[in-house]
Amino acid sequence: MRTHWIYSQLLVLSGGISLVNAQPSAPEIATLFAALADGPPSFGPVIEPRVPLSTDDNTASPLVDLQVYAPPVVPTGGSKCTVELLKHEFGEGSYGVPAIAPYSPPSHDACGELGGWAAITLNLTVYSSGTQYDRLSVSYSLCMYLSHVEIWRHSGAEPTKTGTIWSVKDVTHYSALFSVPGELLMDFSNIISADLGLDGVFHVTLTGTFYAPTHHFPKPAISNLILPITNISPNQTNLFTISDDSGGRANVTVPRNAQQAVLEIYASGNSAEEFWYLNTPDEFLPYFPESAGLIGKGPFREVQALVDGRLAGVAWPHAVIYTGGITPTNWRPLTAYGAYDQPTYFVDVTPFLPHLADGGEHTITLRVLGQGQSPSINSNWYVSGSLHLWLGASNISGTITKYEVSSDPFIKTTGSASEGNTTVKTSVVAKRSLVIESVFHGDNGRHIARFEQHLNYGNDQRYAGAGLVQWGKQLTEGTTTSSNGGRQTLRDVFSFPLSVFSNYSLYDMQFGAYGSAINQTYSRVLSSPVLARGTHTTLSIQQAQGTVGMDDAPGLRHAINGTGATSQRFAFTTDSGESYFRRIAAKNDAWVRDDVWGTLRDAEPPVPREQIFSGGGPGFRRSLARGLRGE
Repeated sequence: MRTHWIYSQLLVLSGGISLVNAQPSAPEIATLFAALADGPPSFGPVIEPRVPLSTDDNTASPLVDLQVYAPPVVPTGGSKCTVELLKHEFGEGSYGVPAIAPYSPPSHDACGELGGWAAITLNLTVYSSGTQYDRLSVSYSLCMYLSHVEIWRHSGAEPTKTGTIWSVKDVTHYSALFSVPGELLMDFSNIISADLGLDGVFHVTLTGTFYAPTHHFPKPAISNLILPITNISPNQTNLFTISDDSGGRANVTVPRNAQQAVLEIYASGNSAEEFWYLNTPDEFLPYFPESAGLIGKGPFREVQALVDGRLAGVAWPHAVIYTGGITPTNWRPLTAYGAYDQPTYFVDVTPFLPHLADGGEHTITLRVLGQGQSPSINSNWYVSGSLHLWLGASNISGTITKYEVSSDPFIKTTGSASEGNTTVKTSVVAKRSLVIESVFHGDNGRHIARFEQHLNYGNDQRYAGAGLVQWGKQLTEGTTTSSNGGRQTLRDVFSFPLSVFSNYSLYDMQFGAYGSAINQTYSRVLSSPVLARGTHTTLSIQQAQGTVGMDDAPGLRHAINGTGATSQRFAFTTDSGESYFRRIAAKNDAWVRDDVWGTLRDAEPPVPREQIFSGGGPGFRRSLARGLRGE
C-alpha cells in the first residue's frame, strides 16, 4: 500500500515544479525533433533472435539491459577482423584489483594496414547471475608506448538472478594507441559479501573489431600522438580521484612540431558527488534536520583544465544517472543516457602550443569546482584526460595574444523558506565566457588559433517534508568553438535539461518505500577534430518513474519489491547522411515498445516483436521467510 501511495504522489507532486522540456540548442536539432515526430517507416517482421526479458519467464536467458546509443559508423563492404582483448571474472577479491592484459596490434590481413584503420570498435559483454550494486567500471588502454589513456567509462547494471549483457563503443580516435604494443587495464571493483547479500560475479569479455579502409571510407584525420592525463599507476585505476580543490596533475612533454592539441576529458561524480545536481547550497542546509540526509556544496559543478596553472578551458558536465541511481527500478532494462558510455568533453589547447611545444616538461591539471568552501566539492569525482596531438613537419613558435579568462565563473545563490521551514526553495545561476587566442608560425605559415566558450546554468530546487521530498530542475547549456588559421576546428553546442522529483518520506518506516519521477534530455551538436567524423547531432529525451519497497532488516536495507517505467526518444544524424532514430519504452523489467529507423537501423535493430509485452512485466519481488531474503 505504501508503494502505491508513493506512486500516486509522483503523479500529483511532480507537477509542483515545471518539468524541463528540451529546447533546440542549434538549428540541427530541429530536424531531429521533426523526424521523431514523423515516426518510423513500415518494416517487415524482425527475425533477429533476442532473449526474453520478463523476470518471471521460465528461462535461464539473461535479462538484457541496454543504453540506447548511436551505432558506430563503420565501412561496409570492406574487410575487418575481430580479436579478443580481455577475458576476466570480477568476483571475490577483485575490489581494487584491476584486470591487466597484454595488447598487441592485430596482424591479420583482413584487419588492414597497421595504424591505417578506418574504424575500431569495442564490444563489451558482461554476464552476471546474482545480486550487486551498480558499479562504475572504467576501461583503460594502457597499451601503446605512452599507455594509461582512458578509452571507455561506464556504469555496470544492477543484475538480477537471470543476469545482464551490454555494449559497443567506437574507439577509432584512439588508433594511435592501438597501433603499438602495450597493456589494457580494466577496473571493475566488485564486492562479494554474504553479510550484505551481494553474490553477483561479473564475467567480462572484451573484443575489438578493426576495419580496413575502403574507397568511400578512408582512414580519418585523427591525432597521431596521444598523451595520458592520468596518474599513470602501473597496476591501479589510472583516473584521478578528486575530493579537494587541488585536482589531479600530469606532466607532459609536447613535441616541438605539434600543430594542434586538444584535451579530451572524462568526468563523473561518485559517492557524495554522485547526485551533485541535487546537492543543497550550504546556506540552506541549516533549514533541514540531519536525518534528511541532504548533502551540501550546492548543485553547480565545473570541470577545469589548466596548463601550468593557467585556466585553459572548462566542461559543464551532463548529469549521468547510473543504473542504481535515484530509484534503481527506473533503469531496468532501459538505462539513462550515458550510463554505459559516458560522454566526454573537449578543450582545444592549441592556443597554448607556443608555450607547451617548447621541448620542456609542462603540467596539465584537471580539477572540479563546486559551491562549497575549503574544499568546494564533496568526496569525490573521477576525472581523467588525454592530450591528442597532430604533428607536422616544422617546429612552431608564437605567443598568446589574448587571454580573457576569469579564475571563477559567475555564481549566484538565492532562496527562501516558509514559516517553520515547511517549504524551502533554492535557486542557483552561473555563467562563464572565455576567449584565448594566439598567433604562431607552423606548417601553414603564420596563423591565429582561437578557443572560445559561452556557458549558462540554472538550478531550482524545492523541498518539503523536512527535506525528504525534493523537486529539482536544472538546465546546463552552452557553446564551445575553436578555429585554427580561420578554419573552424571544434564546435560543441549543447543543452542538458533535467528535472527530478524524489520522495523518501516513508523510507525509515518498517517495510518502507521510496520513489521518483525523472525527465532528462541530452541535446548536443558536436564536431571535434579528435573524433574526425564531421558533425554529429544527438538528441535523447527520457522520462522515468518508479518505486521501491524495502525490507525490515537491520543495518543495510534491501529492496523487496518495486515498479519502474521508462520511455525514450532518441535521434542521431551525421553531416555525411547517416542516421539512427529510436522510440523505446520499458515497464517493470519488460519492453513495451521499440521502434527503430534510419540508415544505421540494422546495426542496432529493435527488440523483436515477440519480446514486446504491451502491459509490461511484473516488476521484481523477493519473498521473506523467517527473516531470510530469497528470489
